[in-house]
Amino acid sequence: MAGIDTEAILKRRELFPRGLVQPEGGYRFSLDSLLLSCFAHAGRRHTGVDLGCGCGVIGIGMLLRHPGMTIVGVELNPESIGVAEENRIDLHLIDKFTLQQGDVAEWRPDSVVDFVVANPPYRELGKGKTSQGAGRETARFEAQGTFKAFARCAAVALKTRGKFFFVHLPERLPELMVDLAEVGLVPKRMRLVHSREGDNAKMVLMETMKAGGHGLTVEPPLILHEGKGRETRMTPEAVEFCPYLACNTGMMPHG
Repeated sequence: MAGIDTEAILKRRELFPRGLVQPEGGYRFSLDSLLLSCFAHAGRRHTGVDLGCGCGVIGIGMLLRHPGMTIVGVELNPESIGVAEENRIDLHLIDKFTLQQGDVAEWRPDSVVDFVVANPPYRELGKGKTSQGAGRETARFEAQGTFKAFARCAAVALKTRGKFFFVHLPERLPELMVDLAEVGLVPKRMRLVHSREGDNAKMVLMETMKAGGHGLTVEPPLILHEGKGRETRMTPEAVEFCPYLACNTGMMPHG
């Protein structure tokens, strides 16, 4: 297309997630978002929503794997909306990734979608180490968006048998299951993520379905790191699962 530097765009896409613009002093994405972008499975021409999209990393990660789909990113923070806009332009995903400012507690789509993804705040307000900056606080703690609000918004947005994918803390699974059941989302696929073999799980990746039948598949645990000290590196299994991790060996979960 005239006026478009196709070679530069392809190069930026190959480097992803390196080069993404992120809010100065605000929440910066970590490997949990990259893992979710590879865990979430959606059809080639499916439409979806990324709730609390931040700089757009999850939606963009999915679109680079499945170019035929379209995603709406919903984000409360104006600064994050601004950098997500920059990223979708830089990667030439203008027609595939659109943005809307909104609060998940109130936002509703114009029509139902095939899937929803979210990396919601992990921790209850008042529990855990506080973050410096309003953006980081909102991203880590349920100050302005509880998991129940994310789940309810996802359930409303989804068509029947549509899928909601999210990442969260294993320690909160009992209450997450209750919240999901209350809005009619049935857990269908789960994978626990461990920093190292023998360690307790640090994250859980979950696929749920609106009005789905019974039956939950628990996939083999994903081990992220091997080696010690300066020899620490991502495991081959982790990089195979999520190639975006190859250049981000120092990343840690946002919780």
